[in-house]
Amino acid sequence: MKKIITLIFFLIACTAAYAGEIFQFNYKPGQRFFIEGFVNEDLYRNDIFIKRISIKNTGDLLVTEVKDDRAFHEGVYRYYTGEEISGDYILVDEYPSKFYRDIYGNYEISEMYFMPVVRGVPTFPETEVEIGDQWSSRAYEAHDFRQLYGILKPVLLPAAVSYQYIGNTEIGGEKIAKISINYVINYTLKYSNDPGSDIPMPYRIIGYFNQLFLWNLDKGLPHSYKENFDYVFIMSNGETVEYTGKANATLSVTQEPRVSLKNAEQIMDKLQDKIPSVEVTKTDQGIVINIGEIIFKFDSDELVEGATEDLANIVEVLKEFSDRNIRVIGHTDSRGPQDYNRSLSLRRAKKTVVELKKILPELYGRITYMGMGENKPIADNETEEGRKKNRRVEIIILDP
Repeated sequence: MKKIITLIFFLIACTAAYAGEIFQFNYKPGQRFFIEGFVNEDLYRNDIFIKRISIKNTGDLLVTEVKDDRAFHEGVYRYYTGEEISGDYILVDEYPSKFYRDIYGNYEISEMYFMPVVRGVPTFPETEVEIGDQWSSRAYEAHDFRQLYGILKPVLLPAAVSYQYIGNTEIGGEKIAKISINYVINYTLKYSNDPGSDIPMPYRIIGYFNQLFLWNLDKGLPHSYKENFDYVFIMSNGETVEYTGKANATLSVTQEPRVSLKNAEQIMDKLQDKIPSVEVTKTDQGIVINIGEIIFKFDSDELVEGATEDLANIVEVLKEFSDRNIRVIGHTDSRGPQDYNRSLSLRRAKKTVVELKKILPELYGRITYMGMGENKPIADNETEEGRKKNRRVEIIILDP
């Protein structure tokens, strides 16, 4: 009898050790997802190396509704390129997006949206999955070819995706599942050149994607991933363009923004005595510190006397938000050519970032910048007072 009891106990223990997991997204209304990814890729044309590209992508999404096993996401994705020398990232474009995603990972999204790029990875079976199990699904990549090739709508590339649950680990005291993800794209677009155009168009795209995806079993949400990729574009003129590289990303989740109006008011009180013209407001991006153009000479990115002291006062505020990313945006009025205004605003934003990092080196890796030129006025450009308000630099303490 003792042997039978021991055998039964052993069988129960083995069953428990190899019990399967149910993989489902644990959505809740009010969840805010922040995705931060980095890409390093090499560009080849006809097998000749052209350049190395550094990219940063972020996604800031809010779950506004959860119903019938699916969640409605609304937010914005941002695309940055990296500077070789400074290592800073320049904000190049913003992509608003809205979509449904169910608890198994399936998307329902309008074809008008360019982001997210990958749709349907990961997706999970509705049954338990044990270590070693494999499954497959279909997914899509949406590519923005507006600037490169003048294709105005997202180009959707279908992909056959294979998965394998390869094991578990522990990170920060939480149980993490490791999943191997692979997919292949082999798609013929058959775009042809417009009459009179000598710009080659993508005819066929072949690529592979290999990813180690980490899933937080305790939270029921993604944790992070690392991946390798290689895409070859066969062009309409017979040439090839290849993008190959590595990427990684992490996901953080909060239930509500940690920045409050009270924080903005406190910052305003702290800065106004030292920088009388400063304005501090709370927006959906975070806390915006508007310093106008007081630190720059007119129509220049050269600092005025005393600018470093003003920036040092702002740094004292930024020190209190050591867990936040910072964005600096330059703006101009509408006088002058658009290209010149955009260049001036970008140079002023960059100069501000350089000076802030001199005072607080810890900002390296957390601060990005962009130049908007005249495109985001806050006042009437027909009046001198309005133009003065529009010539500004904004330092944004981003929400998590």
